Amino acid sequence: PSYENSKTDMSLSVAIGGATGFFVGTDASYLPSQNFLVGAVGIQDGTPDLVGCAIAGTSTSLGFVTAQSGMNMVFPKGKCWND
Repeated sequence: PSYENSKTDMSLSVAIGGATGFFVGTDASYLPSQNFLVGAVGIQDGTPDLVGCAIAGTSTSLGFVTAQSGMNMVFPKGKCWND
């Protein structure tokens, strides 16, 4: 891998980290008083499995889009992994 490829991989890793962070928000039992995502994407006890899968996918997508949007505003054109 080249240095240029490593830089683009780093920006992709940041976006994936955002997805991971929001995915943690689906666990309604994990620090519920500090979890600001529990109301939006928290999976409560008794949630049907298929609904839980949809919520988890939604939370992951929201995290990825949030992190990627931030990078799109900060990185100059042609410098992000998807350019």
